Amino acid sequence: MKEQALHALGLNKKEVEVYLASLQIGSALVQDIAHAASINRTSAYDVLSSLEQQGFVSHTMASGKRHYQAANPQKLLDMVKEKENLVKKALPELASIAESVTQKPRVEVYVGRDGLKSVFEDILRDTKSFLCIASKKHLFKLFQYYFPHFVERRKKQRIKVRIISDQQPYDKRAPYKLMKGDIKTATWIYNGKIAMVSLEESEPIGILIQEKNFYTTQKMMFDRLWKSL
Repeated sequence: MKEQALHALGLNKKEVEVYLASLQIGSALVQDIAHAASINRTSAYDVLSSLEQQGFVSHTMASGKRHYQAANPQKLLDMVKEKENLVKKALPELASIAESVTQKPRVEVYVGRDGLKSVFEDILRDTKSFLCIASKKHLFKLFQYYFPHFVERRKKQRIKVRIISDQQPYDKRAPYKLMKGDIKTATWIYNGKIAMVSLEESEPIGILIQEKNFYTTQKMMFDRLWKSL
């Protein structure tokens, strides 16, 4: 656990070993730390120099010799908070750069039940509301156990929905309208994306499209269909 924590702070394997050795033996000469860390003296000098620049060790002079001392572990939390504060201050500028770049259209294809679950997970992860046209019957044939779980997670996350289906949805409180016919595909419209899934049991396939014109048109068509039903 301690090694993983130090790696997460940006230390490499040798730096972790030297820091822990220095922490264990206290203020010590380079050769003593090198011996405790099982590395040669020359490498220890380089590693300690790097650690000192990062604030993980410091040194004092005694009798003309340099003694190194590991930083108090409590200081590591202060270092994390300092980095966090720097990131928070930089976020507006970073966000501005990201928003200035025109987002490129993206199309992804998913095959098979496990692949299609990636589409559902993207919906739960990426939106606060969605529109859906789907067959409850066909969805349950393909995802008998997963789909009810998806709906419960969606409800728990308070993701708003409007559903057009061939029968009452699994979530009986969800706003829905009925459409006659055998719907063999499912479409989700959400957060600038369209997810379309073929509900053939033999080889289900899904397409995820992220492109503003596709999204705007699909949303407009859904709204008109919703009003007409």
